[in-house]
Amino acid sequence: MIKNFILLAWRNLVKHKTFSFINILGLSAGIAFVFLIGAYVWGELRVNDSIHDNDRVFMLQSKWKKGGSGDITTPAPMAQALKENFPDLVEDYYHHDGITSIVSKGNKYFREGLQPGDASFLSITGFPLLYGNARTALNNPNSMVITAAKARKYFGRTDVLNETLTLQSFAGGGKQDFIITGVLKDLPFNTITNFTNTSNEIFLPVESLRFFGRYDSFQSWQNTAIINYVKLKAGIKPSDLQQPMQQLLKLHAPADMAADLQLKLAPLNEYYLQRDNGLARRMVYTLSLIALFILLMAVINFINITIGNSATRLKEIGVRKVMGGTRNQLILQFLTESVILATLSVVLALAVYQCAIPFAGKMLGKPLPSLTTLPVPFIAVPILMSLLIGALAGLYPAFILSLQPSVDSLKGKLKTIKEKVVFRRSLIALQFTTAIVVFVGAVIIDKQIAFSFNSGLGYDKEQVITAAVPRDWTVAGVQHMEMVRNEITTLPAIAAASLSFEIPDGRNGGGGKLYKEAADSSQAVNATGLTTDNQYTAAYGMKMVAGQYLDTDSTAIVINETAVKALGWKDAHSAVGQPIKIMGNPQTFTIAGVIKDFHFESKHAAIVPLYILHVKNTLAYRYLSFKVKPGNLSQTIAALESKWATVLPGAPFDYKFQDDTLTYMYRSEIQLKKAAQTATLLALLIVLLGVLGIVTLSITRRMKEVGIRKVLGASGLQIIALFLKEFAWMILLANIIAWPLAYIALEKWLDNFVYRIHINWIPFFTVAAVVAGLIAVIVTIQTIVRALTNPIRNLRSE
Repeated sequence: MIKNFILLAWRNLVKHKTFSFINILGLSAGIAFVFLIGAYVWGELRVNDSIHDNDRVFMLQSKWKKGGSGDITTPAPMAQALKENFPDLVEDYYHHDGITSIVSKGNKYFREGLQPGDASFLSITGFPLLYGNARTALNNPNSMVITAAKARKYFGRTDVLNETLTLQSFAGGGKQDFIITGVLKDLPFNTITNFTNTSNEIFLPVESLRFFGRYDSFQSWQNTAIINYVKLKAGIKPSDLQQPMQQLLKLHAPADMAADLQLKLAPLNEYYLQRDNGLARRMVYTLSLIALFILLMAVINFINITIGNSATRLKEIGVRKVMGGTRNQLILQFLTESVILATLSVVLALAVYQCAIPFAGKMLGKPLPSLTTLPVPFIAVPILMSLLIGALAGLYPAFILSLQPSVDSLKGKLKTIKEKVVFRRSLIALQFTTAIVVFVGAVIIDKQIAFSFNSGLGYDKEQVITAAVPRDWTVAGVQHMEMVRNEITTLPAIAAASLSFEIPDGRNGGGGKLYKEAADSSQAVNATGLTTDNQYTAAYGMKMVAGQYLDTDSTAIVINETAVKALGWKDAHSAVGQPIKIMGNPQTFTIAGVIKDFHFESKHAAIVPLYILHVKNTLAYRYLSFKVKPGNLSQTIAALESKWATVLPGAPFDYKFQDDTLTYMYRSEIQLKKAAQTATLLALLIVLLGVLGIVTLSITRRMKEVGIRKVLGASGLQIIALFLKEFAWMILLANIIAWPLAYIALEKWLDNFVYRIHINWIPFFTVAAVVAGLIAVIVTIQTIVRALTNPIRNLRSE
């Protein structure tokens, strides 16, 4: 019997090709989008899931009472001190530095992220080694562990034990060979190694920091720029370490730090979602909500068209009852048809998912798993979706239409039970509402991102190229890099060049507390510190409010307008020439000038007090920035690359445009923008397919009515208006509901930006007009094609 039901269902689907195609296309598009977003969300929720006992591994975090920077970094020795002083609480620990350097093998030179840290890295994470011994891999000072991806990059294979890679130090520019003692299996993207902006895939022992000149600072309690992890004993709660951490701070750290700093533990499997004020968590919630809306729209379409199509089969129901068919058989038949249609949609959605993985991964900024790499339990998801959606769509024809008396069914009439027209039209209005909310959201998100990129940055990002340079943080090293800068500036296409430790990307090398020389240090103001040469303003087009930018005077300092206000001067001119101190630095600086406020960080954050020191004072640098003249950009890049190879042989020319740097700063917003745009296109597609199906069904069922109206003199425009009227009130109702919902949701999203746009009525009216126009076009075309034919043919439609 089941075989017959399936055969009859297939014949019915083939018979009604148009409705079957519309149903399958709309539903499969919605389900495929849900699968793609679901895979992304699954990956986000599984960050650090591959780490053993990750529920007992915690990251130490800092909370500065006076607004200091760096929430994921803490005093360098803290994790080790907790393990040594409280072994009954802490089972293991790991802390590491994060640096970049030039790594080479033969004629291959690349700038890589390096992670020098404790030998416990492999034991606390449980990351598997393809080659090497996890217990001894990081025991020797010149050993290194690399991922299989890095092994293939430098050697073309993964079995590279005892091979060497050459690392360059920024403490004098020397080079040293490191022996590969372990090769890690390629790590998932969502692990501990990708928390920062640089993905580290080369791991070094603590002793290697002597080569980089950072070993002493790695042991210092004053160094608060180190990432610390602890693994708690079974049964120990994070709160149990609160008092020991503060006790160690008071015992070892400077008094002002101990008074200002509060330490806490962040669960490793939760930290990623919590960081940046919960940015990742908000992305997960927002994308999940969008995906559910799209699925809801697709299911509504499916249910509406299935119900509408089933109501045209009353005579079939009557004939089958007269021939002895039971109600249970009719119920099973309709449910079988609906489930088969839903199953075909899910199968097509899986195929679309597999094909769309590269595009979706690029859109969301994360690799997505292929169908073959998903866990076995995921097989249940498409099966359950097919059954659930099929059952929802088949309930009405299965249980309601099967109740009709045989005589009424044979006449094609619903005398005892009225068709749920209001219910179906309400579902369509809900679709329109969802589409309008998503559409308006995409428009507003696009406007905010454009504002963040282009409005009021405080500097000129256009035609600025940045490149990381080899580091030799000595007087001779700075002099050499200034010579390199001057040499590159001789290129005709380069308007200006600057050597600096920071570029406007939100990542500074630290900060300090500023206070007037005559004031007490208790009145110090937390400030971000930058290190640049005297060409920085020329390269970035920054403006001075008073005084001049840095010169070679080692006591010169530049502050921004916000620092002037925070320190209590009435205006910028009053601050110029005044002595100022940085807490912890015995030197007294003189304010050479005040720079106009600019956005060093994203517009999520308010502009904070900022000071700038000359690179000759700090002897630290990372970047060269080039202001490029308008012209042939490809020729300029080629000339830059050629000059770079001449003045910096053996150093890779890894360049970025400042536009790309900003793109990374706003990567989550851009991901949301792309997802919203895709969702908008899908929402409109689903809405239009739904309108197409409903209009086609409506016209098919009212062919006699149309024929009679035409015989009685109705014009083509009047017939079109007849069908347009059915959708007019639904569009109006959808806008009434959608506008306040969209406004509230978007206002809440915009509250995450300190500097933001203000929502006006234009996007709402524009979206309403576009949606209404598209629906009107679909209804008009379908009416012309199917209804405005020979009225005699319509009257003979049965």
